[in-house]
Amino acid sequence: MTDARGLFVIWREPTPDGHRHVVGRLWQSRGLYHFAYAGDLAQARARGFQPFVELPSESTTYESAYLFPTFSQRIPVPARPDFRRLMDRWGVEHPDDKLEVLAKSGGLQATDRVELAPWRDPDGLLDEPMEFRVAGARHRDAAPELPVGAAVTLCLEPENPVDPHAVRVESADGVAAGYVPRQFAQLVSRALLDGTPLVTTVVRTFLEPGSEHARAVVRVAPLAPRPRA
Repeated sequence: MTDARGLFVIWREPTPDGHRHVVGRLWQSRGLYHFAYAGDLAQARARGFQPFVELPSESTTYESAYLFPTFSQRIPVPARPDFRRLMDRWGVEHPDDKLEVLAKSGGLQATDRVELAPWRDPDGLLDEPMEFRVAGARHRDAAPELPVGAAVTLCLEPENPVDPHAVRVESADGVAAGYVPRQFAQLVSRALLDGTPLVTTVVRTFLEPGSEHARAVVRVAPLAPRPRA
């Protein structure tokens, strides 16, 4: 859908390793919001995921003129004294754009295990810049801090037992710092296998609610971006 903008809806397992599963997609098209369950929903259900109370049917594509409360409650209200500071910290350029706020903040709450991220077609091409929050760093005791402005290296890890498309994120001195999130791993691994020159830079850090571990936010861009029509 060329007129649609969307987000992955991700759920993290309540286990020490906290594997993340794509369980749905949220998007906006022609002025309406839409939600549908998608991704590895069956595996997530087996690990404890339950459909959102407001959106109970796994076979329905929901549609609304207003953002579903399940997701709108994750957006700070502009009346908050720290609203502008939060927007700046998350890198939000248009605070009135609800999907951008959710994409940049992740919509994370200390009370559940849901996260949102920009939707990118796993079978598409990495021909436009994208950002991701480095995954898995908190499970690595020796994971290095990735300062803002630092370049990082993306390394294929085909022997990974969880995901054959896994892409490891390494600091400039070659120390593993985490992974490209699974929802982007296939897209990024294909670009690496194709030899696409990529520029990968830490653009900011992100502190999850209730966590002491800041996640680096990495921007990945093709060295020669696709020219716009």
